[in-house]
This record gives sequence, structure tokens and C-alpha cells, in this order.
Amino acid sequence: MGNTLGSGTAEVPDNRIGFCVEVIPQEVMEHIFLYVPVKDLVTSVTRVCKYWHRLLIEYRFWFIKAQAEGFNVSAAAKERLLEETNEALVLRILQGICGDYLHLNTNLILNPSGQEGFKHWTVKHGGDKIIVEDVPAGSDPIPDEAGLPTQHCFVTSYSTCIRIQVINLESIGLDPQIVDILKPKVHISEWVSARWDCHSENQVIVEFRGAENRNLVSMNWSSDKDDVIGSKWYKMEKVVVDYPRGLKIIKYSNVGKDRQFWAGHYGAKTAGSSVKLVL
Repeated sequence: MGNTLGSGTAEVPDNRIGFCVEVIPQEVMEHIFLYVPVKDLVTSVTRVCKYWHRLLIEYRFWFIKAQAEGFNVSAAAKERLLEETNEALVLRILQGICGDYLHLNTNLILNPSGQEGFKHWTVKHGGDKIIVEDVPAGSDPIPDEAGLPTQHCFVTSYSTCIRIQVINLESIGLDPQIVDILKPKVHISEWVSARWDCHSENQVIVEFRGAENRNLVSMNWSSDKDDVIGSKWYKMEKVVVDYPRGLKIIKYSNVGKDRQFWAGHYGAKTAGSSVKLVL
């Protein structure tokens, strides 16, 4: 199991000198390697000697390393990894998880609250256009619970305003085959609020494009619902597990407007757009 590092790996020298010989128990060496950065383990340490190389191509070590780095590889994902016949791919996945190269458990949306204006977003303006406020006007401050670094938020107008961001998973190292093996849960969320003096609505639509199929999920919010307090911030969130095989593209769209057709920027305020692939 797991006896190849993949193409491009330099031949390991047979330099059995001193500490490289197998007099140090495997468990001790693995414990030491847990404190070594993944980049060094992959590019340098594995080439020191055949003994270290053999230890560092064992799946067992990388499962332990993943746990030590705070990544929870589910039993189902572990089973799929162990069933995969492409050993070089499995090793690349495990090393990618441990080294955080696969961008798992992190927000894939760039500029999620408008700190950089509309950078990374495709915007379709309606009414008096979408704007970015650095402090929400007419609503409460964004709560600490949101975990956002600033008070920036997008604000919509009296006609439908849309902002779109497309995430190409292959461009960040998450090939469709890797997603199929790991099957991470997709956590979608957004913080939303209305002004105290004007009702508004907001919708998040996420499209998942696979090798052959695509599907949509959506979340809807309106400030005129009985349980909504005007000016308060709310978290829209959903966890998606049923997405197409061979997932390549995630398209995130936010659609909002005010419900009273007031000139200006009285529509929904949104911040912290988030898409995370979570193990």
C-alpha cells in the first residue's frame, strides 16, 4: 500500500549513514516527522535515505499527519482513498490535505464583503447600482459572530442587483477525481440585513457543474417575514452533499433589491459570502 511517490521524484540515494539506518523505530521517526512542514517532507526529507523515503510514502503516516494538522478525514473518505488503485494520486491527495494545498475547509470566495470594491465579482447593476459601504448604514453593525475582519458590505438598490463569482476547482488543485474521492461537504453561507426603514429581499443561488450534469441550490431571505427584525443581521446557510460527479465549477450568485422601490440604496445588505469544501 502506498509505495510510490509519483512521477518526477528523484532517485533516493542509498546513503545508510548514522541516523538514517533503521535503528530508530518507525513510530519515533513518524513522531518527529509530525513536526516537520509538509513542503520539507515532500521536497527534501524524503530524499535523504531509502528508510525515510519508505516511511514517507506510507499512507498510514499521512493519515496521522492529517489528524495532527487538524483535518478530519472521514471514515468513508478514508475507505475510498484506500480503495483507489492510483497510489501516486492517493499520496498527492494526502499530502495536499496535510499541507493545505487543496484549499479545503477555507473560504473559496475572494473579496467576500467588498473590501476590494467589486474585484473578483461580475456585477449586474439594477436601480441606482450596487454599492459597497465600509460601515452599514441604517442597520446594526455586522456582529462579531460573523468573524469578518471589517464592516464592509454590499448594498443593493430598488431593482434587481446581481453579483456573481465563478470558482474553478481545477485551477486551485482540486481535480474532479480528487473531489469524487474525498466527497467534501459544501458549506454555503452569507450574512444579510435590511435597513430599519425599508423592507428588502435577498437570494443566494449556487450552481454546481460536473462532468455531465449540473444542479442548483438556493437560499431566500426577506425582511418582511414575521420572525425578522429590521436592521438585525442574519446568517443564510446551507450544507450541500448532493452535487454532480466530476465537479469542476461552482458558480455563486447573490441577487437582491429593496421591496419598496425607493431610489438610492435601501436594498439588502450582504457580507461574508462563503463557499467552503469541508472534510
